[in-house]
Amino acid sequence: MGAIEIELDPLPCRWCQKLIKQPKWWRPKRHCGRSHRVKTRLVNALVRVLEHL
Repeated sequence: MGAIEIELDPLPCRWCQKLIKQPKWWRPKRHCGRSHRVKTRLVNALVRVLEHL
């Protein structure tokens, strides 16, 4: 039996728009590095706080 091969299109990083190769089809990568993931979460949290003021 052969392995099932699924080819996915690269997705852009949510912070810098750099295309990211998707190694796993069940868990897509949304950021090209840990620092971009942290920056995105901080900005989203700041937006939520400012919306409530």
